[in-house]
Amino acid sequence: MSGKVAFLMFLAMAVSPPAFAALGQPEASVEADQQRLGGERTITAGPAYSVVTITSTGLTVREYVSPGGIVFAVSWKGVGVPNLSILLGDYFQSYEDARLESLKKEPRLRGPMAFATADLVVETGGHMRDLWGRAVAPALLPPSVTLQDIQ
Repeated sequence: MSGKVAFLMFLAMAVSPPAFAALGQPEASVEADQQRLGGERTITAGPAYSVVTITSTGLTVREYVSPGGIVFAVSWKGVGVPNLSILLGDYFQSYEDARLESLKKEPRLRGPMAFATADLVVETGGHMRDLWGRAVAPALLPPSVTLQDIQ
């Protein structure tokens, strides 16, 4: 491999946004997330679901996985917001539509935001360098799990 090709590959990886397993996607995608973030991954298994936590510099992402191996919720906390188009996957357009509708009803530049659609519940908040959020696909929640379980 020539030096130029290696440099271009390095540059492409360096400027790529970090990726996360998206809502509704299989648990197998979580390993790629951990590798891209360069962070540490821990798994906490429970009877109703597992939580895969990826911690990298300044950001913690939790991916909630059903017994069937599907990501049914995600949450984040840290100095910034992860790329939500990747984190929410197929649910991102629903998020954008609901977010814009919410802003039409109550224009604001900052502050917490919460809304629910038929297929997505999102809450965000925090302040500079301490932002948090969670997104849940209610149709994918395991039977004994509630929104309050998603931290």
